[in-house]
Formats: sequence, C-alpha cells, structure tokens
Amino acid sequence: MLDILLPSTDAVVALQFAGLATAVAVGIWLARRTRDLLRLVIGLGLLTSGLMAIRAIH
Repeated sequence: MLDILLPSTDAVVALQFAGLATAVAVGIWLARRTRDLLRLVIGLGLLTSGLMAIRAIH
C-alpha cells in the first residue's frame, strides 16, 4: 500500500495517474448535472494532478 501512495518506480506512477484519471472521469460523469459539484470534481482532479507533477519534478 505504501508503494502506491509513494511510488518508487515509473510503472507505479503510471498506474497512479491512470487511477486518478479514471476517478476524475467517473466523478465528472456522476456530477454532470450539478454545475458546482462538477467544478469541485474538476478542481480536485487538477489539484491532485498538480501535486503529482510537483512530486515528480522534485
């Protein structure tokens, strides 16, 4: 479980990104009728992907 949260290989990072993309896509689909909830889901997805990018650069 720790390897998924703090990956040490590139394969786990790709798996982590695929999981994030899937979760955001499902969240967008579930929140498609409520504009505010849709913005929240998209914002959380962008925030999480940004944190992943910062961690990858660092």
